[in-house]
Amino acid sequence: MKLFAKRVFSLTLAFITVAVLVCSQMFSLSAEAKDDPYTALSKGTTVYNGVDYKNEYNPLFYYLNYEDLREAFGADPNRLIEHWVLFGKKEKRVANKLIGDNTEYIVPTGDKSVTIIKKTKHDNGGMTYEQEIMARSIAKQIADAINNAGTASASSSSSKSSSKAKTIKDVEKVAYAAGVVKAYCDLGTYTTEGKIYRTAYGVFIGGEYSCAGATRALGLVLDYLGITWVHVNINTWADQYCRVIVDGKEGYGDAMIEAAGYGKHPNEGGKASDAVTYAKIRYKFDVATQR
Repeated sequence: MKLFAKRVFSLTLAFITVAVLVCSQMFSLSAEAKDDPYTALSKGTTVYNGVDYKNEYNPLFYYLNYEDLREAFGADPNRLIEHWVLFGKKEKRVANKLIGDNTEYIVPTGDKSVTIIKKTKHDNGGMTYEQEIMARSIAKQIADAINNAGTASASSSSSKSSSKAKTIKDVEKVAYAAGVVKAYCDLGTYTTEGKIYRTAYGVFIGGEYSCAGATRALGLVLDYLGITWVHVNINTWADQYCRVIVDGKEGYGDAMIEAAGYGKHPNEGGKASDAVTYAKIRYKFDVATQR
């Protein structure tokens, strides 16, 4: 009997331990989700007063469609669904799809706001909503690491009079990002078949890539770095890469060659010898690449 009681006690203790761990993980995830509207609202509630409005209401779409709601409520799903039920429906606001004139592309900044970019500059290659969530998560981590390296280098430069103190330019950030994206590509398989090879999801998660997917993956990182880019040769069989504005100049970034530079891409007549390559500048980002 005592042995049975001990076993019951052990099982009960184990159950409580697992429950505490699961709850703590759930709390951690919810706390992190509040940092990014895409994440916070991807599973936002569609229920108000016991009624589920999921067939006509999407919390992320409602948030992105109306600037006044973003300013008033932020990414609070409870406030958003309340507004939709009490006011939004009567005002004939749209909450089940993204609206606009098809010339704008909504880019989450990773904090509590969004940036609007002209859609003609690039698209997401056909990623599903869920795929874009996952791809953006990785792109943001890469961009954060690059920016952290830039901040650390700026602090180092200000505290040292030596001309050898590290400084990081935007073009170098693009080159480093290109190298990181190429590393992800090298973990996968090059292909031009299927549904994900043209996407950032294919590069970061799906294990499939092409120059189109590499360009979109690099572009996603550039979105979070705040660097303007245009998808060159989009949806064609020609070499694809990013045309960028860096350090106040026109330039390019190409994950397939792990490089960036000012002026024209070598494919457009620029000099390959002038390229800023990942191999040349990776030492500046040691602080961001340590594991």
